[in-house]
Formats: sequence, C-alpha cells, structure tokens
Amino acid sequence: MAKPTGVITERLRGIVDRVTFHNADNGWSVLRVSPFDNPHQQETVIVHQTKVFAGATMEFFGAWTINPKYGRQFNATRAVEHRPATSAALEKYLGSGLIKGVGPKTARKIVRHFGSQTLDVFEGEIERLTEVPGIAQKKLTMISAAWTEHRAIRDVMMFLQSHGISTLFAVRIYKEYGDAAIPMVTEDPYRLARDFYGIGFFSADKVALSIGLALDSRQRIMAGISHVLAASRDFGHCYLTEGQILIQVNDLLALDVSARLPDLLQVMENDGQVMVRLQPADEGVDQRCFYSRTLYYDELAVARRLNGLEGTVPVAMQRVKRWIDSYCQSNRITLSDEQADAVQHIVAQRFAVLTGGPGVGKTTTTLVLVKLLEAMGRQVLLAAPTGRAAQRMTDVIGRESRTIHRLLEWQLGGFKRNEENPLDADVLIVDECSMLDISLTAALLKALPPDCQVLFIGDADQLPSVGAGNVLRDIIASGSVACFRLTRIFRQAARSLIIRYAHQINQGELPRIDSPFKKPEVWTNGADCFFMDSDEATQAQLNFVSRVKRVYDPRLQALAADTDSGENPYEFRVREAVVPYETELTIPKKFEHVDLAQVLQAESRVQELVAVVKKVHPWSSLHYGLSASDIVNKLVLEWIPKYCGEQCEIQVLSPMTRGSLGTVSLNAMLQETANPAVPGKAQLQVGERIFRTGDRVIHRRNNYDLGVFNGDIGEIVAIDNAALTCTVTFFPDNRQVEYQRDDIVELDLAYAITIHKSQGSEFEAVIIPVLTQHFKMLFRNLLYTGLTRARKLAVLVGTRKAMAMAVHNQDTSQRQTMLRELLQGWPAA
Repeated sequence: MAKPTGVITERLRGIVDRVTFHNADNGWSVLRVSPFDNPHQQETVIVHQTKVFAGATMEFFGAWTINPKYGRQFNATRAVEHRPATSAALEKYLGSGLIKGVGPKTARKIVRHFGSQTLDVFEGEIERLTEVPGIAQKKLTMISAAWTEHRAIRDVMMFLQSHGISTLFAVRIYKEYGDAAIPMVTEDPYRLARDFYGIGFFSADKVALSIGLALDSRQRIMAGISHVLAASRDFGHCYLTEGQILIQVNDLLALDVSARLPDLLQVMENDGQVMVRLQPADEGVDQRCFYSRTLYYDELAVARRLNGLEGTVPVAMQRVKRWIDSYCQSNRITLSDEQADAVQHIVAQRFAVLTGGPGVGKTTTTLVLVKLLEAMGRQVLLAAPTGRAAQRMTDVIGRESRTIHRLLEWQLGGFKRNEENPLDADVLIVDECSMLDISLTAALLKALPPDCQVLFIGDADQLPSVGAGNVLRDIIASGSVACFRLTRIFRQAARSLIIRYAHQINQGELPRIDSPFKKPEVWTNGADCFFMDSDEATQAQLNFVSRVKRVYDPRLQALAADTDSGENPYEFRVREAVVPYETELTIPKKFEHVDLAQVLQAESRVQELVAVVKKVHPWSSLHYGLSASDIVNKLVLEWIPKYCGEQCEIQVLSPMTRGSLGTVSLNAMLQETANPAVPGKAQLQVGERIFRTGDRVIHRRNNYDLGVFNGDIGEIVAIDNAALTCTVTFFPDNRQVEYQRDDIVELDLAYAITIHKSQGSEFEAVIIPVLTQHFKMLFRNLLYTGLTRARKLAVLVGTRKAMAMAVHNQDTSQRQTMLRELLQGWPAA
C-alpha cells in the first residue's frame, strides 16, 4: 500500500440501500449507497452515525479511499439526512425498522395512501395514519412515539453538525446527552470541552460563537478562566495568580478583561467553580492563589494524609541491626553505613523518603528493607507509576510490583480502592516517586489503611511529574518528614560511564565524553556512553543558503527570466513555491564568514551546512557527509544492532517535539526507514499520522477502560482496515490491547519520544539528540533524566556547545504548588 499523500474532501449524495454493519456503542457504520449520479452503482460508505436506515436519502462529506481487502470506499467525516427522494426510497425508509410498528407492508400502504404528502403527515398530522387500513389507535400510539424519538435524534445530529461538530463527536455527544443535547449545548457549549476528550476549548468556543454567544459575554470569559486554570496543569502548576489569569485570558480570548476579571473571579469563587488559598507574603498583603476544585482538594488531601503519618512505630533497634548484619552476610550483600542506617530507621517510620542519584544503592537498600519487613511479619505492597518501573522493581526485589493505577483498581469511573475500601497492607513502598503528580498521590494516600507505613523512593533531581505538582521535591523540602539520602556511589556502579557522567552533569560539571569518530574502539571496549558530534541546519542557515542560490545560481536566474508574462517579474517558481527574485544579496553579520562559492558548489544539504557554519568540530559526522538526523537513523538501524544485538531495545529521547531533531520529525524519518509502506502491509491514517503493523507506539493519556496509561509503549501487531481497529502489544508484560477507532487517536509513534515521556522507564539503549535548536529545553535536569534512562548504552548526538548549555543551565521555572507550605502548616487552606 502506498503511503497516503493527503485527504481531499469530496461529496457523495444518494439513497442508502443497506446497512451492512452498525456498532451501537460508537455509531460506526458500513453502508451500501446508490449515488444519485449513478443509481445503478452501489458504493460502500464508512461513517459514524447514531442511527442510519435503509431508504434514507443522505449527503456524505469525506474522501474516497482504497481498502486493500474491501476495495473502494467512501470514508465520511460528516453526514446530512434529507427527505427521501423517491416513493420507493420513502417506502424502504419507513419500512426499514426506523419506526416500531411499521414494517415493509405497512410502509407500502402508508405511502400509497398519502403519496408525496407522507412525510408531511408524519411531521404535522400523524393522527391521520388511522386512515390507513390496519392502523388502529394502539398502533398509532406506538408509531407516534417511535417517530418522535427518531426526529429527536435527527434534529440533534443536524444541530451539532451545523455548528461544526464532526459526525464522530456528534454520535458521542448524543449518546452522552441524549435528547437533551440541543438545550444542554445551547445553554453551555463549553461543557463539550469538559465532557469529551478531543473537544478542546477552541472547538467549544467555535460552537459558542456559532450559536450567537457574544465575544465579551460573561459566560465566555468565565469559560476562558476555567480553561487557563485547567491548562496550567500542563506546566505543572496547581494554581495561578490573578495577574497570570488576566494575561492568559486576555491572550486566549483576544480581549481586555482587566476591568471585569476581579468580579468574575469572585462569582466563580462564590459558586465553587474556583477555589482560593492564601499564600502569606514576606511583606504586605497575602497572595490569593486560584485553584481548580480538584487540584485544591487533592493538594489539601495529600498534606493532611502525610501530616497524619508523622511519628514512629515501636521497633527493637538492636534486634533489627543484628538481622540486617546476618542477612547481608548470608546473601553476600555489602551495605554502606548510609544504606544500613536507612534500612534500620525506615522500618520504624510511619512515613519516610529514600532518595539519591544513580548507582548509590537505592535498589539494594529497598531489597534488604523488604526482606526485613517480611521477616517481621509485615504485609508489603510494592508499586510504581509506570509499568516499566513496576516490572524493574519486580525483577530486582523478587516480589510482584504493580502500577499505582492497577494497585488502586480503576472501576466504573473511579478507583475501587479508597477511604471506604482501603488497600490490604501493613507497608506500602512506591518507587520512582519523582513522577508522582498531586492527583495520583492523593488517590494513593486516600487508599491507605489507618496503620499502614509508607516509603517513597525517588531521585528529586529528575524531571518532575508530567501532571500538576512537584510532590517528591516538595515533601523533601518541607523538612517535616524523615528523609534518608544516599550519596556514596558504589565501585561497580562507578565503572559505568553513564552513572559517572550523570553525576557530573547533576553537579554542573561538563563531562568529557569520547567520540567513536575519534576512538572507534569505544564500540567494543565496554564503554556505555559516548558522544557523536554532528549538527543540523537551523532555519536561519537554510534561509541564507536559499537566498544565496536565488541570487547567484545561474540556473535559478534562468528560471526567473523564463517567468510567464502574466507573473510578477520579481518572482519565480521553485519546487511549486513562488519566491522573490533577488538581484543583490545583503549578507547578515553572522554569515560574513561564509564563502559564497562553497555554498553554490554544495551538492547536498550536509555540504551546504558545512559551508555556512563558522567551525566544524574535528570529530564531526559532517566530515563524512552525515547530518545529526542521519546519525540517529544509522544508530537505530545499523550501528547499535550491530554492536549490541538485533534484539536490543533502542529508544530515541528528544528534548522537544518540534524541530528537525524533535520527536515529530524523527518519528516520520524512522518510520519510513525502519517500517516503510510495502504492498500488503496494513496501515491506518489518523489525521496526519499514519500507523502501520510493526510500528512502535506510545499511549498519550490515561485510558482506564482499556487499562493503558500515559507513557505506555508497545508495538502494533495487527490492523483491521475494514473495522478501523488495531491491536497493540505493550511492553514489558506483552499485554495485548484492542483499539477501536475512537481510541486510536490516543496513540502516537514512539520511535522517538520526549525525555519527559521517558520518566520512570529504562531502555537498553538510548539516543539523545542535543542541539542548539533545542535551546528552550536544554536544562540540566532534562539531560540528567535522559541519560539515566539508559541501562546498557547511551549515545548523545549533537554539539558540545548544546551539551554545555544544558549542563550549565538550571531550570529556574518554579512550579506553583503549596504542598511544602501545607506540610509546614502555615498557609491558609
């Protein structure tokens, strides 16, 4: 199958001859339709529609596709029902099961009796149906109720589609709201963004404006306030100040709401739509901090639960010490004084934190602690935020560890384990706690039985959680809990360059990392971390090269001279784009060093890049005609499989999604080279994304119904083009999950993922692009986190300058949370 090159919106009008398949859950339907322009030809139409009946006259909007198994199909994104076009169609329509009590024979009698007035009778004089032989009052009542229901569904679908809502979402909205959809959406169109994943504020706002809501209406401004508070989670914030809300709402709505904001915030506070917590100021008036309700109560719940876990439990310390010495001697385990002290004292704490960087023995400490607790007769539960982290814990400790979501047992819209149904445990140990956001932490702590001890394990120097909050760092910073920090790097771990360099980076030191272009032996001498110097052209460099060629390349000058007489003589076409024809070139200061002849003689994009950069590193791949993206591609497809084995799991971790070395571009490149389109290989297109069997994919949000969560990585093992479904096997437990069409939108390619998405996971080999194009995200903790995701091999690809920027650049942006202060007991709650 050739890769799709785009989707052209087309129209198909005709009569539905047969409903081949209809999924009542999501409205997905397969129809056979006779087009008006070719009534003797039947076409297959794929559409989401609440109910479709044979005989219906429909207008479909979408695109023609070729299914490798089922042939030509029309994939409709929107459908509009019209009055049946012919008497035969009307008979088929009424007798298709549309109306309870009306079969094909009754439909024929009705149409023959009323003729072209049939639908008018149904719409306005339905009681006249008793004129038809065989329709008595009892049957009329049944028909009338069924027709009213059908008309309600049709009216809702047409209303939603008329305001720009796709057929797919219209089906979901009707299934959720039912006949009340029109008044509910009309009253509050912004509820669509709250109630349906995939309909964001901007889509709901278009609906609101379409139905006539004023640009400066109170409802729109309040919806904007709610949106910016909800969106602040994406930046890790639990709250925003009034000044921050003002700036963001003004930008969101393109309005100046400064005069109205204080009053509207007060209204929302009075109604409980927003919550306020006072943050004491060093001088002057306390700061008012505005929360969404859920985050306000989650933060408060975590603080109250942790404050309730203060203190110790009675333990015979000398006996514990003797057991630790005996166990370690019997199992040939050597603990440092830090580790032994941590085990001995954690066992007596109701709540404690074990922290430290890589190679300091957190895992060994946890192993001995679990064995000690079991010897004491304690029931221990192990958990971690991600499947990979839980599996690693299971492998090391030798006991089952579960993800927090599975531990809490999601069921029917909430966690089954809670205050009323707590976990059955004496001790709960949670690893990778730097990933915990405030909401998941609140749910976890609410599920604790009264006397349960808790240990959080994690590295506070890692990136914080993807969600709101900075839980582990805030807990440690509060100084109100027992915290045991391991600092000694063990000799075996110290031999790992990954661990050595990670600690240097975390301390702000720039590591001196060898390059295979200088020392090829690093591939075979056991080195587990190296740097491949390379680069990619910036947009400014690309633009400059393009301008040089437009002015000085005689071939382009000839193109300019050959422009049609009707075109602007100062423009010409290059690769289908109209560009200005420049007669002279002003050279910016940053390109004064460039030899223009070298630019004009360049025969590849790498040669062009070499011509415009001031200095090429002596070990750079550019000397070999390879850019940074070329190096990433070769590492994935050739070099790492050659030296580390074909089965080695390779993960590219990029600082950003955008740019030539961002995840979007890398995924497109790696998919085309690692898993290209070939005849017979099934693939699906979702928007601009294409999925094929064999693709590495990542799930992008928590889906409790499917049992998959944000950051889970797997491989597509099957695609059904007819049903528009796919099957994914997730690592590391090889769970198979069937994705329906509605769920596939939650998948993305995962040949490359962001470093943020890699939290809590480990991979055998990691490739990290580090270039100045990522300057907005080049922070020490980002590089530190990415490097420590590698278990056997880490390869950095890029420039030493970009690496230095990251090492020397600490992320000074503070997450706006108040957990630390709540634990210390001083802000107003």
